Amino acid sequence: MNDNNESTQGKQFRVLDFEPNCPDCAVAVGEPHEYDGYDGGCDVARCLVTGLQRLMCDLDHDHGRDVWTGWWPGLLDCEQLGWMIGPGLPDLNRLYTEATWDPARCAWVKPG
Repeated sequence: MNDNNESTQGKQFRVLDFEPNCPDCAVAVGEPHEYDGYDGGCDVARCLVTGLQRLMCDLDHDHGRDVWTGWWPGLLDCEQLGWMIGPGLPDLNRLYTEATWDPARCAWVKPG
């Protein structure tokens, strides 16, 4: 008998699972990601104006203070839009090419 096979049968696995702390800056759920004026700070933080990675946003605006939700950015948006490659595996490429960022809702939405 294979114990590993029995313990995994019937379970649904998430590739990107809930994490109580940000994997880059270690802030807890509900806390703003670390920001550093010199190097930009946390790699996970998003610009709240564009929805894209704050570190790479070179636009001259206030990027806001994105908070860690416990979920990788875009995962819940993909789940809501039905854009998943598999359980826990969001189609982020589709999200960033087909969806529109709504800064008022801080969420990706279907265009139109």
